[in-house]
Amino acid sequence: MIPDAKGLWLNLGSSGRITPGFVHLDREAMPGVQVHDIRLGLPYFVGAAEVVVMSHVLEHLHPFWEAPAVLREVHRVLLPGGVFRLAVPDLAKLSSAYQGGEDQITDALAKTQSELREYIGTSYADLPAALKFSVIAFGDNSGSSAYDGHRVIFDAESLKWILERAGFKDFAVVGPTESRHPTLLTRYRDVEAAEEIVVEVSR
Repeated sequence: MIPDAKGLWLNLGSSGRITPGFVHLDREAMPGVQVHDIRLGLPYFVGAAEVVVMSHVLEHLHPFWEAPAVLREVHRVLLPGGVFRLAVPDLAKLSSAYQGGEDQITDALAKTQSELREYIGTSYADLPAALKFSVIAFGDNSGSSAYDGHRVIFDAESLKWILERAGFKDFAVVGPTESRHPTLLTRYRDVEAAEEIVVEVSR
């Protein structure tokens, strides 16, 4: 435990996205990151964090074992009234895009393009519609040994269900310019992937 930690802004599974004012935790060593596997708990006391963000991480965890445990830990370290902002790929958006034809299946993550080109020899744009859907929903398109691929895909209903079971309240789907925390968006920006859903909850 970190005894003097309070009022923290935590970015869990931050990868290489370093934002001033946050403590960044990731299990892979990168500049600006504290190496820590969030599946093993969070090294902070109850109520230590004012803000927690977790972008495109929850889908990498087992939905019935790992994800609930991580979410309970986030709830534990978040102070009452604090904000937890979470982004994941959205099944509803992906399904709608797939049914609308392959030209509508988009991905705002340029990293996906370069990874696919490097590892399988083609770009995301060149894939047929079903494989575009699969790369985002279920894909393991990275060469990193620390990348487990996607274990689950959520929509608003399933996110609300799993977050409320972890103890969170005040569930809301939010846009990239919306937050219930007065200064969160002055420090932090979502990935803004075309296929994501972003939600906020509080303790």
